[in-house]
Amino acid sequence: MKVGTDAMLLGALVESSEKFRALDVGSGTGVLSLMLAQKNPELIIDAVELDAESAEECALNFKNSPWNHRLNVVNSDFLEFDTSEKYDLIVSNPPYYQTTLVNQNQRKAAARHSESLPVPSFVLKASNYLSDSGNFWLIIPSENKKTWEDEARANGLFLNQSILIFGKRGGILKRCIIQFSLTPKECRTSTLFIRDASGDYTEDYRQLTKDFHGKPI
Repeated sequence: MKVGTDAMLLGALVESSEKFRALDVGSGTGVLSLMLAQKNPELIIDAVELDAESAEECALNFKNSPWNHRLNVVNSDFLEFDTSEKYDLIVSNPPYYQTTLVNQNQRKAAARHSESLPVPSFVLKASNYLSDSGNFWLIIPSENKKTWEDEARANGLFLNQSILIFGKRGGILKRCIIQFSLTPKECRTSTLFIRDASGDYTEDYRQLTKDFHGKPI
């Protein structure tokens, strides 16, 4: 499983200050959790991952990181995950393909297809684990935004922030990062371009992700 742009964007954009307990749903090999642990030295993170091999890789990455004492991975279906914790930060780069096409690689299929974590069930479960002051962050394909917003609203969650992600300046809208909470607020909307018209990374993207790259991009 390669480090994807989606995880890089979400990890860089999530606001984690004054947060103390986080839940990473569908953590894969742990990239998002590691980024959050790097950003916030007080954050304790539970990572839930369905795929056993990915969970094993995640555990190894956690163990080898400087933040291993604050990171915990659970190999479980999130819909069967059970805890008494309430989290003031829930993050996810969830499965997003909603077509009938299934990737022949079963690990990638489970990671990418929403059948493994249906939106209504996911939102209901996440809303139950969110603290009164908590925030729920997701990165999703732009065409799925209304589905997530409708399910969130049905479960008492309010859209507080929407970040529109364009792969290239002048291109089409690719992804949205959305943030919900149990408190109604005026929704903040912003735009981020990953590359400029010539194909180079924009200065905004370079500055946003510079702390997470081994060398300048």
